[in-house]
Amino acid sequence: MSVRIAVDTGGTFTDIVVADSDGAMTLAKALTTPERIFSGIEEALGVAAEARGTSLGELLSEAATLVYGTTRATNAIVTGQIARTAFLTTRGFPDTLVIREGGKFEAHDFSQPFPKPYIPRRHAFEIDERIDAEGVVVRALDEDGARNLLRDLRTRDFEAVAVCLLWSIANPVHEERLGELIQDELPGVPFTLSHRLNPILREYRRASSTAIDASIKPLMQEHLRELRTDLHAAGYRGELLVSTTIGGCVDIETTADRPIHTVRSGP
Repeated sequence: MSVRIAVDTGGTFTDIVVADSDGAMTLAKALTTPERIFSGIEEALGVAAEARGTSLGELLSEAATLVYGTTRATNAIVTGQIARTAFLTTRGFPDTLVIREGGKFEAHDFSQPFPKPYIPRRHAFEIDERIDAEGVVVRALDEDGARNLLRDLRTRDFEAVAVCLLWSIANPVHEERLGELIQDELPGVPFTLSHRLNPILREYRRASSTAIDASIKPLMQEHLRELRTDLHAAGYRGELLVSTTIGGCVDIETTADRPIHTVRSGP
């Protein structure tokens, strides 16, 4: 009988639901194991398998789909356990993450400090280039300057790069080229290009989402790929999907490429 498995890993507990094709469900719970997430999942699956009168291996071999939900990204953001991230933007706009959209929620409440930027201002770097609102290249990308900057970032142990250039949504040629330069100069370092992730007009919203996505990429890519490896080693051969913040689910590689979609998607 083909079954479907749903997994939710929170900061404390891991919950499992095993659903038969006829709608019958088996529930199980175990402690979450952050150091190796599959250990807690395996324990919960073992409890579910025992309740169904079968073994863990047989349960996994029967499963056609496993949907995974986690608070890992949300917890990392809330606790500040994110990657050391560089923010690259058009020269003249290094304060996009600082100024935000003009202030704080209660503009005249001086008892509350102005919110800190998601990425510290000292980690914002300016790129010589400019594209206008019509997508016309006003100033060509200074590739030599960009390469020198990326080499400097390498010596400063940055773990991820967020790229948000002005009007890249009208013409992404400079962001695309920066992505190629990052791959050349910082091989293996995850990066996010704003026009690919969130091609909207609002500059701060595009910049902030790009920064968040890049900052959790190292963590979430390792987490998801480790989970896939452990599931395969345990005998699972079905489809592996990850739940997203809008309530749907996508394949694991898409999620690893855009981990921001897992934020607030867990229990």
